[in-house]
Amino acid sequence: MLPLTGMAAGGRASRSSGDLTGRSFRVSASARFGTPSFKGLRSIADLRPSEIPSEIAAGVSVAAVAIPIALAYAKIVGVPSEVGLYATIAGGLAYTVFGPSSRYLIVGPDTATCLVLAASITQLGFHAPADRAAIGAGLTLLAGLAFLCAAAFRLGFLASLISKPVLVGYLAGISITLAVSQLPSVSGVALTQPGILRPVLELVRREPEIHWPSLITGIAAFIALRIMKRESPRLPGPALVVIAAIALSWILDLPAYGFSTIGQIRAGFPLPRLPLIVGDPVQVATEALGLFIVGFSSGILTARAFGEHLGISNNPNRELAGFGAANIAAGLFNGFAVTGADSRTAVGLSAGGRSALVGIVVAAVVLLVASVLAAPLSLLPQTVLGAILLSAAADLFDSKSFVRLARIDRAELTFALIAAAGVIWIGVLQGIFFAVLLTFVHILRIAARPPSFLVGRHPETGYLVTLHRHKDAVQPEHVAVFLFEGSIFFLNADWFQKSVKRALRSRPDARWLVVDATAMMYADSATVDALSSLKSALDNQSVILLIGGGHGRFRQILIKSGLADMIGRDRMFDTPDLAVSGAEAMRDGADS
Repeated sequence: MLPLTGMAAGGRASRSSGDLTGRSFRVSASARFGTPSFKGLRSIADLRPSEIPSEIAAGVSVAAVAIPIALAYAKIVGVPSEVGLYATIAGGLAYTVFGPSSRYLIVGPDTATCLVLAASITQLGFHAPADRAAIGAGLTLLAGLAFLCAAAFRLGFLASLISKPVLVGYLAGISITLAVSQLPSVSGVALTQPGILRPVLELVRREPEIHWPSLITGIAAFIALRIMKRESPRLPGPALVVIAAIALSWILDLPAYGFSTIGQIRAGFPLPRLPLIVGDPVQVATEALGLFIVGFSSGILTARAFGEHLGISNNPNRELAGFGAANIAAGLFNGFAVTGADSRTAVGLSAGGRSALVGIVVAAVVLLVASVLAAPLSLLPQTVLGAILLSAAADLFDSKSFVRLARIDRAELTFALIAAAGVIWIGVLQGIFFAVLLTFVHILRIAARPPSFLVGRHPETGYLVTLHRHKDAVQPEHVAVFLFEGSIFFLNADWFQKSVKRALRSRPDARWLVVDATAMMYADSATVDALSSLKSALDNQSVILLIGGGHGRFRQILIKSGLADMIGRDRMFDTPDLAVSGAEAMRDGADS
């Protein structure tokens, strides 16, 4: 049993009003640890009175979409429907107040985090909805603390380690997993087989059990959502479909015809309390860490994507602090994990929202609905929630990105496909880790085996070009020009020497070797050893070494190690072109 007993309050530095040193310390500490900046609240204070109505209207539009999505995601996690509303209210409001560098970002339940949370709760052995809600709140609270720790250690840069191909594949895998998980809702058949293909085959085998009115209603709701998204994207499609479905359920008494509804929703909003987490501490911590990683990746990337679209920069570490506050609040108020919500953010921006007032209005509207309109929501058919999630799954699958990757780089397409397959077959977190690991292996392979080419002069322009791309390039007589497309360091030093020897074997007449160091910016002891060994081997063959180009640390290491003096300062040039000209001048002087 792992109880959470509370958090210690942070100390407050004391200083007099004239103590500038104390002020400087507090500012630098805030910048370092990503502490709350209340930037969201300041964005509200900056609003002109004429802008407030449009911000409120945008908040109402976002709430109209957020409510049915919150109910649907509660279904994914396997908790009572009202828990999704609690997460939306507490998490969204805490983020708005405590942290955003992205005042436009709406925080709420997210497909990926909900799937990971659902799997984590099941892994810990909880199945009853009430028990799942309790352990889900505890995992969310732990994930929130992990967000704050990540902000304190300035780990926002880690989001860049997940490449675009991996993200595309990850979202595709989530999309397929989410779509298959909704088959029981829209068909009315309680499927038991796990995985992706087996539930589909089971549904085909149990075709006589399908509740066709539910299936037809779900398909109709899905089609309506897709049409509204394509033809009128500003309309709150999920909200309109939910209202229509509740109205039909009440007028026609759909439960009497075999429709399954979401059932009773507890009205109101809970008081804050510390959840009690039961289970092996190591396993609980591992599951919370996985929840943090997925929420971190999804949230930071969402904030970055919308920031780039709007031309607004955001601070990843402050975003982490904001996500931490949001998840801690969601955990304390019996909610579940939240992060940057792309669909609700898009709705807010399309409705004209530009300040944190949108997030506050969203929380207020959802709270009003949870308190006053819980009874009507209980009439909502499960198949309609399934249709909303199917529509969300369709939005996550970006076929155009797969086509683009195939056109640009087949290796990146492979990583996207591996990420998708990993998420589907071995799990969300494991799939991401595996795809990221393969990406790093690919990067290491590129770094360990940079391409190299012989270089000559273009017959028309006289510029130095590679013979690989320009077959008609003219190589200087008795001068070999060798381009190594990367810095020389411990990972590829041997490869560099082998590449040079291979190039010289094709130029047995060469008496001067110009190493084109244009791409070399880094150096270490292996660099010095490789170039020293090359210099000695060339001396034995009566071949003179010259270096053209090179930047920063590469040049500094050559000078500090004494290698520049060994090669000869007069044989090191600022550009490859100058080095080739120097070699030609030496050749012509020797000939005369």
